[in-house]
Amino acid sequence: MLRSKAHWGYSPAFLAHFAPGLVVRPAVLAHGDCVVAARGRHLYGYAMRRRARLADLFVAPEAMGRGVGGALLARLRRHARAAGQRTLTLEADPFAAGFYRRCGARVVGWSRSPWPGEPGRRLPRMRLATGRR
Repeated sequence: MLRSKAHWGYSPAFLAHFAPGLVVRPAVLAHGDCVVAARGRHLYGYAMRRRARLADLFVAPEAMGRGVGGALLARLRRHARAAGQRTLTLEADPFAAGFYRRCGARVVGWSRSPWPGEPGRRLPRMRLATGRR
């Protein structure tokens, strides 16, 4: 997850600030719907849904642009649809917002970023339909 975030050129201070939150503990996995993209022991992507919220979606830099993120998101959309959810909500990293838009998500608002280094930084809040049931 940290390598994925670092791909966007964030400063070392930014990455250090968020690094503790970029660790997924087993207790967290027990409360969400988690999918991974892996080959052998190499993890290429990870995504997690908690109820109707896309909690995480990270792709290793070497796998970006190869459909890994789209496949992970499609799987979670199917899971959400099967659970009766019509939409998934998420807060996107500004660099990932274009990816989510291409997948059909729409900006529905803005949140303040938890990064104290840029008080005016905002994150797009987005909504993504899960498809027809």
